[in-house]
Amino acid sequence: MAYDPGMKPPKRKQLAASEIETDLSRIQQLSQEQDNENWEFRSWLKQNAPDNIDGIVKALSQKYFALIDCTQCANCCRSLQTEFKKSELCTIAKTLGQSIKAFEKQFMSEGMVNPPCPMLDGKLCSIYENRPEVCRSFPHLEQPGFTTRLMGVIDNVAICPIAFNAFEELKTRLRWLQGRRDQEP
Repeated sequence: MAYDPGMKPPKRKQLAASEIETDLSRIQQLSQEQDNENWEFRSWLKQNAPDNIDGIVKALSQKYFALIDCTQCANCCRSLQTEFKKSELCTIAKTLGQSIKAFEKQFMSEGMVNPPCPMLDGKLCSIYENRPEVCRSFPHLEQPGFTTRLMGVIDNVAICPIAFNAFEELKTRLRWLQGRRDQEP
């Protein structure tokens, strides 16, 4: 088909509220398919993010935390290598009835706790109320300085339904794809 300047580009399917993606294999697949797009969006955000980007992202995070129960997922606990504070490691080792040395030997490499997290029991954290700060704040969408942490955000989009859905809605809210298409020849 020949190019018609009056023809609108095909619209990318956007997720409606009733179509929130929670299937982890689908999220991973979509993230891989959209990898280039996500990196282009990251570059665009670095230059064009609105002044209130942290507030926008925080609101999206809260929206998806209200819609998605992360205790039914635990993909982050199963797949991420994590660094805990020394005090947190002491608490975890003690909970497991181990010395820190034994814990480090069994569950860590290069100062990081290997996945799956040893505190994971099925899809639940056995120390949920006392979980480390890095776990409490995951996927780190509500922390200030969103545009300075975009590499980590893109990594999290591939494993976390909350991060994935928030990032996709952010593209729509900022009309990023629409703006890109308006500039195409």
